[in-house]
Amino acid sequence: MTLKGILFGALAFAVLLGATSASLPHQPSSEGLLVGDVLPKMKSMDVGGREADSAETSPRYRLIHFWAAYDATSRAANAMWDHFFAEQAPQSICFQAISLDPDEAVWSRTIALDQVDQESQRRVAPEERRQYMTHAGLTGSLHTYLVDDRGVVVAVDPTPKDLANYL
Repeated sequence: MTLKGILFGALAFAVLLGATSASLPHQPSSEGLLVGDVLPKMKSMDVGGREADSAETSPRYRLIHFWAAYDATSRAANAMWDHFFAEQAPQSICFQAISLDPDEAVWSRTIALDQVDQESQRRVAPEERRQYMTHAGLTGSLHTYLVDDRGVVVAVDPTPKDLANYL
């Protein structure tokens, strides 16, 4: 076999491989939870182990926003959601922001600087951080989940306009 034949075969293989992979349908990312999944630990307990509100008094939906000070997009979204709920105060949706910042001092300064309502802010303990990120599908990027009263995800990364369907 000549070098020319080997190079021609390798080129033909590369072209064939490129053509078939370009025609395959795009698979959705496996990162993050999808609509219909159950958000772990949000069914009956909130962050920190406190009992969640009873079904009679709790809102029908919860918007759970995961954020961190080191992630500019999620931090800006945290301030946006906080201001949205401060202005709108929808009765059927409660807002809970969960910070994945490993350093409590950074978290405290960030919520003070961003002037967000501290009542809706929670922070995951450093020893639970990896577990939350894995179970909530946050290893690649941080997400916002709208969950119903059973903990089932009904929307992923919704916008304020999207919430109008649930009010």
